[in-house]
Amino acid sequence: MCKTKPKTFGDRTDHLRRTMQEKMVGILFVGSFMTFLCLVPSVSGQINPSPSDFKAWLGQAPYNTYNKKVFPRTNQDDNVTVEISFFLIAITDFNEVAGEIEMVAYLTAKWENQILKWTSVESKMLSLLLPQDQLWKPSIVLSNSVESLKELGDKSYRIRIDNNGNHEWVVGIVSKTACSIDITYYPFDKQSCNITFNPWGYTQSQIDLVTTETKVDLTHYQENVEWDITSTMVVKQVVDSSVYINFVLNMERKPGYFVINMIIPVLILSLLNGLVFLLPADSGERVGYAITAFLTFAVFLSMVSENLPKASEPMSMLCYFLTLMLCLSAVSTIVTILVLRVHHQHEESEVPKYLRHIIAFIKCDKCKKVCCREDKVKDISPDDEEEEEDDDDELGKNPDDTIYITWKVAARVLDYFFFLVFLGSTSAITVFFLIPLAFAS
Repeated sequence: MCKTKPKTFGDRTDHLRRTMQEKMVGILFVGSFMTFLCLVPSVSGQINPSPSDFKAWLGQAPYNTYNKKVFPRTNQDDNVTVEISFFLIAITDFNEVAGEIEMVAYLTAKWENQILKWTSVESKMLSLLLPQDQLWKPSIVLSNSVESLKELGDKSYRIRIDNNGNHEWVVGIVSKTACSIDITYYPFDKQSCNITFNPWGYTQSQIDLVTTETKVDLTHYQENVEWDITSTMVVKQVVDSSVYINFVLNMERKPGYFVINMIIPVLILSLLNGLVFLLPADSGERVGYAITAFLTFAVFLSMVSENLPKASEPMSMLCYFLTLMLCLSAVSTIVTILVLRVHHQHEESEVPKYLRHIIAFIKCDKCKKVCCREDKVKDISPDDEEEEEDDDDELGKNPDDTIYITWKVAARVLDYFFFLVFLGSTSAITVFFLIPLAFAS
């Protein structure tokens, strides 16, 4: 659409006024835009300060007058609240014998330094990292360490600070801590270990350790091949005006290796221990078999003892089981020798009367005789009473009905009897000691 030219002087004046207004609006827009572009470097300079800004910050207050030996409070009687968080990375070793747990972790500590603050007008440095040796930091120690009681940290670590006085310190931990061991249900045992931190030398009125966590952070944790962490918790204690933060690890042993390499072989050996009485007495292998079983139990007991603490309380139920089986194996060796002595007695020699009665009692011959005699009395007729009395007179002349028992018969009966005794004893000991281990997990 074509614009029409103004015809009168008034029209020309209005046209000129509108044109000038449009030009002024354009000039103002361009000026505002250029002003914004000029301000952008200033804003970005506050976010990303230059090296010269950092040098200037180091040479001016408050840093050039700062002394790390001064307690970080404007009122030196006030306390510093240090918020800590614990992050477990890995459990590298767990020594049950020494009662030590070796770990890799890191700790974060946050506090406010009231004498190291500045405004954004004073410096463009709003946040920076400084070596820990140049700043005040709480003397936090791992109080149950078995290596040394020294402050956490190293000169290579740094502390992040901001202009509001907030400090954040991240320190790595590679250490061994003491752990109370309960091996009652080994190898199905569960352990609880504390990792305790304390502001060494400070009371709660000076440094108060706090934590907002209720559990140990396991975000970066690497699974251990022998132990599972079932749960964690955080406990704060105040002892003698000093604060202790306990990070508790509840762990459960993975018993698969020990079941395959220890429990199952011991159970099989326990069953084989009683089979010595089923070997033929003339084979000549009985004593060697019994002694071999005895020595095997001794070897297993030594293997278990090497992996357990040298403490009398509590004792592992597995140690009790192996000790009883070792004693049972020793008894079986002694009994085997005695039974072999009975078996190899000369046949023409008389078996002692007490031994014949013991064998008859084991065979229940006397019980059978009494039962059969009662049944016979019930079924006897009046005409046969005189004949029965004659038989009783003859039995009265020779009352010993065990005369038929020879040395060979006695040995065979004793073998069968002791086989059942040792099989039952082994089963009872196994149920009493090993079943609770399985249900303990």
